[in-house]
Amino acid sequence: MRNKLSVVLFIAASACMVVASPGIDVTGTWTGEVKGQDGGTGQVRFVLRQEGDRISGTAGPIDKDNPGRVYDAKLEGGHLTFAADDTDEGTGLKLTYHFDLTVAKDRMQGKAHGRSGDRSWTLDIALTREK
Repeated sequence: MRNKLSVVLFIAASACMVVASPGIDVTGTWTGEVKGQDGGTGQVRFVLRQEGDRISGTAGPIDKDNPGRVYDAKLEGGHLTFAADDTDEGTGLKLTYHFDLTVAKDRMQGKAHGRSGDRSWTLDIALTREK
């Protein structure tokens, strides 16, 4: 009987620790690199703000003065998805990106799926949070 009680208490305590563990907060400035299927690379910056389950911010090339606004953001565990629109400064074309990322501490990596008109592409992306 005593062993059963010990097991029940252990399970209950473990469940409390899991529930009480802090969630992931993506607030901060993230910088990194994107790699295209053609081998091209670029530098990107995300500036994210998380308030509860709401995530806002900007995402775009590191040297762009007006990066795209983040929308439709969802963070479930360590899985972050969001979209951001941008405009190509050279051609004026509207670009839409959908990001599908895994977040672990101060690292974020995954894919960015871009679209403009009937063209689409996929980029590999890896970022770290600035300290």
